[in-house]
Amino acid sequence: MKSKIQYEEDLFFLNLQMKGLREGLMLMIDADYFQDKLLADLRFVDATLDKIFSTLKENRNLIHRAEYLYQLVKTEGSFLELLDDVLKGTGEIREALAPYRNEFLQRRDSHDSDIHEIRSLLQLFSQEEERDDVITSEELSLLTRPDEDSEGKD
Repeated sequence: MKSKIQYEEDLFFLNLQMKGLREGLMLMIDADYFQDKLLADLRFVDATLDKIFSTLKENRNLIHRAEYLYQLVKTEGSFLELLDDVLKGTGEIREALAPYRNEFLQRRDSHDSDIHEIRSLLQLFSQEEERDDVITSEELSLLTRPDEDSEGKD
């Protein structure tokens, strides 16, 4: 596995791909030419989002983890909108993708669950950050007690 993942760029690129897919769904394109491509692209975005989320869950010590999780939750939301577009719209290309409806519904539910999990992680991160900023009474007494070396030298 790669040692450094470019989360911001990866998520930006996925958002661009989803925008292109959404715009493609609005066109009257021939399903004979584009069904396989759209299906492959939807599956690619789905799998890539899963991989990114998995690596962010595993890397708890990642410096900008909260920022990446926030960007990921927005990207996941865009993917849900795209899947809803595929499921609810009309047109030749959407009709050609209809046999995959159950797969899309399952993936939508999975990513909706991921969004809830990411939000929980962000909430935990926020709570941990607040706790790190608070000085406990033990820390305060340790910081304010007289230095032992200076007492013995007087």
